Amino acid sequence: MDIAAGLSLLSQASGIVKDLREIDKGFDAAALKARMADLYVTLADVKIALSDARETIHDRDRQIKDLEEKIVALTSGELCPICNGGRLKAISVHAHPHLGAAGVQEKTLQCESCTHREMRIHDPEGRLRGKK
Repeated sequence: MDIAAGLSLLSQASGIVKDLREIDKGFDAAALKARMADLYVTLADVKIALSDARETIHDRDRQIKDLEEKIVALTSGELCPICNGGRLKAISVHAHPHLGAAGVQEKTLQCESCTHREMRIHDPEGRLRGKK
């Protein structure tokens, strides 16, 4: 059940309580017991609905946290292939020794956590890719 169903059941339980208050003393005990049984069943359903809603909220909170971690990972650098803990950050960028005239760059990346370093070629203009 979702939150709306739980609230609907809670409203129904409130209605039953109101009915119980309005029962005239002239009603017999069997009618009162029947309405009380309805109230207990409805309140049990409310409890189940609220428990389901709590689980749904917990699952969504976990999904949000996972997505936030992915966003951080995607926006703060690539995961280090050596230690799998740190992020690779560019520590220097300069023109490629042979292809620099074409706008190609060489980047040096270093892990924040370990001593891993690597060089990468960066082609911002896309000139190294063949034209299609």
